Amino acid sequence: MSTMKTIGRIWLFPICAILTGCNGQYEITGKTNFIPDGETIFLQKQNNQQFEIIDSSTVNNGSFSFKGRQQSPAIAILVPADNHKSNFPPLLLALEAGKISVTFDSIAHISGTPLNDRLQNYQNKRRIYDRQIQQITALYIKDYLSGQLTDSTFGKLKKEFERVQKGLETLTRNYIAENTDNVTSVYLFLQNSFLFSPEEQRTLIAEAAPVFKKNPAIVKVSLMLNRMKNVEPGMPYIDIPLQTTDGRTVSLSKYIDNGKYVLLDFWASWCPPCRKQTPFLKQLYTQYDKQQFSIVGISFDTNLNEWREYIDKNQIAWPQLDDPEGWESDAILTYAIQGIPHFVLVGPDGKIVANNPSEQQLDEILENRLTPQ
Repeated sequence: MSTMKTIGRIWLFPICAILTGCNGQYEITGKTNFIPDGETIFLQKQNNQQFEIIDSSTVNNGSFSFKGRQQSPAIAILVPADNHKSNFPPLLLALEAGKISVTFDSIAHISGTPLNDRLQNYQNKRRIYDRQIQQITALYIKDYLSGQLTDSTFGKLKKEFERVQKGLETLTRNYIAENTDNVTSVYLFLQNSFLFSPEEQRTLIAEAAPVFKKNPAIVKVSLMLNRMKNVEPGMPYIDIPLQTTDGRTVSLSKYIDNGKYVLLDFWASWCPPCRKQTPFLKQLYTQYDKQQFSIVGISFDTNLNEWREYIDKNQIAWPQLDDPEGWESDAILTYAIQGIPHFVLVGPDGKIVANNPSEQQLDEILENRLTPQ
């Protein structure tokens, strides 16, 4: 008996030391050739859909490290303190017990624990699709700006884009479906919901593990998906209270004119994709007669001064309203908005013509129904 106990004691400590997994302990060791020595890297953990800084590390001889405890896996990111200077996107990882190895360079890599190995395998495959989408987009922009975008070329690029995006959709759906018992699937589902139709999202949730379905963010998505039926094409738009730039409370209905098409642009000044759409919207606003077409901006800015400054700086002429509750607003749930920018086109009869169309789809709808001025 005593021999067995001794053997047990001999083996217990080395196993804990090697695995670093006893009591939820994690150790992150990183290498980088692109972030200079002396720079700080923050470890941020997701908490209620927000990322909070929980630790920091200074790069020394191209290395950095973190140690801590995490009883159950969580989503985390590594972010250089001077992110604009280093020009690196945050590095996604699963914060879980064990030894996690990180390479933070032009092509980032994580490994060492089960979830991170699985996540990295997905990221490796996704990187191929992302690169192809970037190449197709670059070709489109190049030909468009040079005036050489023919209908034939556009058709080929569109077909290729749809093929690649379908591959990305399949890859991501399969990963989510196979990992609904862990936190990575929730994060990837929320970040990639744009790839899936509402019905596909409902199916993924219905077939998921209980822990996935009970996640607060997924519960909210489920509620949105149920509400989405109320804002499908053919349904009447829903009136909501909003705030003007001078702080008055008004109803959206005040800006919906019978007899004209009105584009509801749900956005925020802190949203980079929203800012990129400003030139498109300015061009669209001047393209059609104001008796036929108008735009109403509905912002989710909580910093109203920054919102007003952006409007003034960019000389946005169409009406601008705000829901100061931001991402927790009733407008988000009412219009089942999962991400911004988000368009809703309302017709002359007050019914929804299109919910969340792309710029191209919106152009085609308006070109077929309105006459440019």
